[in-house]
Amino acid sequence: MIVEISVVPIGVGESLSKFIAEALKVIERKGLRYELSSMGTVVEIENYIELGELLEEINKRLLEMGVGRVYMVIKSDYRVSGGTIEGKKKSLREKLTQSP
Repeated sequence: MIVEISVVPIGVGESLSKFIAEALKVIERKGLRYELSSMGTVVEIENYIELGELLEEINKRLLEMGVGRVYMVIKSDYRVSGGTIEGKKKSLREKLTQSP
């Protein structure tokens, strides 16, 4: 399963990068494959239970840092046959190079 997570700490000022860095450290400690973009982080994950645990850990870490409110946007792409971040990008690149 591939998920995109956008984490927005509320009430901590304009610069959020130190909080996002901590969220990424949580993902890294779990050993998950991920890609960072300017608007969110795409993560390869096994199931919704693992996703819930990840979100809970991120939330807990941000609360420990003094964040009083955490807003998250989650998008998920579950396929019975599986899927990877790189697989999705490869498929799109192949279609971009095909003639109409």
